[in-house]
Amino acid sequence: MKRLLPMLAGLASATFISLAVCSAAHAADEKLAAALPEAVRTGGKLNVTISLAYPPMEYNDAGSTELKGFDIDLAKAIADRLGLAAEFQNVEFPQLIPQVITGRSDLIMTAFSDKVERQKQLDFIDYFQTGNVLYSTVDHQNEIKSETDLCGKTVAVATGTSWVTWTEELGKAKCAEDKLITVIQIPTQAEHIMQIRQGRAQASVIGLEGLLDLMKHEPGKFYQIGEVGEVNHYGIAFAKSNDQLRDAVLGALDALKADGTYTQILDRYGLNQAGVKEFKVNGTTK
Repeated sequence: MKRLLPMLAGLASATFISLAVCSAAHAADEKLAAALPEAVRTGGKLNVTISLAYPPMEYNDAGSTELKGFDIDLAKAIADRLGLAAEFQNVEFPQLIPQVITGRSDLIMTAFSDKVERQKQLDFIDYFQTGNVLYSTVDHQNEIKSETDLCGKTVAVATGTSWVTWTEELGKAKCAEDKLITVIQIPTQAEHIMQIRQGRAQASVIGLEGLLDLMKHEPGKFYQIGEVGEVNHYGIAFAKSNDQLRDAVLGALDALKADGTYTQILDRYGLNQAGVKEFKVNGTTK
């Protein structure tokens, strides 16, 4: 999710929602574990900040606190390989950067895009390819077939994300000045869909992986409008001062790719096409 966050100094309290104990599925790599910062190694935990909910990346089922998703499973596998337990902290999206740069969390791993302006404060390991997709409910399929059909209509977009700017710029490029796309900012995907079904919006924006997951679980109810836009990468984000942990996590990722675990987790969520050939540090130039 391509979210543009203000550089906040304040920090609300995080919600600790799951503690994953190291499993025996992947034996710890002693060399990688030895490369960890001493405080992390002796503490025995990898503190991972996420922001729910964004299936299939991170979510929990209604009435359950059990975390699921690609990011969750990959974070656990990374922690296992480093001889650590993954502990997850759920915060609102604007709190992600402060949570890490103030040292209250080790890393961000939550469909968080690597962007040049974010690299001023953070280092990224790019691990997942995504892109922007407009979508709607199938009852709009005859009326809205392309991006230009959204001119003069309303699109619901996740609050504080770069999808807001992307949708506004798309409207300027595709529509007449007196018939631009109206963008309304609403926090969650479930609320976006409600806005569409209630007629307050006619479409929404989501990452490609989100739409694939939505269409998988609710077949025949949603459709994609136009092409995938602005292909980019999600990155695991670290404070600039935490390069030692960054490099240890990079080593763990490389090991998970080499033994097939990375591909297995992608396949588990039907996301194989989003996998990367190589994990890169600060790979984006945009």
